[in-house]
Amino acid sequence: MIVDILSSHFAIAFENARHYEETKAKSERCALTNLYNYRYIEAKLSEEFSRLQNGSRDHLSLIILDIDHFKKVNNTYGHQCGNEILCELADRLANLIDKAGIAARYGGEEFIVLMPDTGKEDAIGWAELIRQTIANRPFILKQNIDGRSSSTKVYITASIGVAAAPEDADDSLALIRHADRALYVGAKRTGRNRVAE
Repeated sequence: MIVDILSSHFAIAFENARHYEETKAKSERCALTNLYNYRYIEAKLSEEFSRLQNGSRDHLSLIILDIDHFKKVNNTYGHQCGNEILCELADRLANLIDKAGIAARYGGEEFIVLMPDTGKEDAIGWAELIRQTIANRPFILKQNIDGRSSSTKVYITASIGVAAAPEDADDSLALIRHADRALYVGAKRTGRNRVAE
């Protein structure tokens, strides 16, 4: 009888732990792209900045990218096709970055890559590689209208801002602001489809 009671408690504890892990994973991921989300990346950035400040890290770089003229894509092909592009971009980003950093969907058509132990020049190199990976390969939209299947190639570009600590910022919020400013002032305002620091 004691073994049965203990087994029941163990089974309940195991099930609760499994539910906790599933809920935690869902709360850290974007439901559409399956990349990490804003909440996760914000916490991870604070954690990495603490490591930088206590000497466990020498560098910390941040890349923010925004798809150029994404509203036009949605207006031309529809929001579902826009979602397909976001998912494909997320896959490209995750596969390209792999273990070199942490890719996340920052919101809307903005993505972020956190790169621990990566200096600014290397981060700029990564950002340029990301830009080319987006601009040089079309996104294929598969459409099924009235039982007829078709596919459309869509070319998009992205503007990218890069910032690094400790040279650009002394806290996590300043690092985000610096990268965001580089994105909008350095890349968007100067013609788009470029990397700025």
